[in-house]
Amino acid sequence: MNNDSVWREYYNNLTGAKILSFIGMSKDETNPYDEGFPQFLVRFADDSIGMIEISQDPEGNGGGFIFGLPLPKASN
Repeated sequence: MNNDSVWREYYNNLTGAKILSFIGMSKDETNPYDEGFPQFLVRFADDSIGMIEISQDPEGNGGGFIFGLPLPKASN
């Protein structure tokens, strides 16, 4: 199995999934430089529920960012 098919199989688990809520940012409180990882509660297409985290790479070297979402409105 080549890398493309491995990643395709892995990420296809998100097909049909529904994000139920933003849990928060996981942070290592002992590390002041840790910005954390965005965590989401998800219902997968097979109806199981799990948590996903977004990282900048598979090694978990840092939290990631999702582009394309509307920006939050500024509060006064």
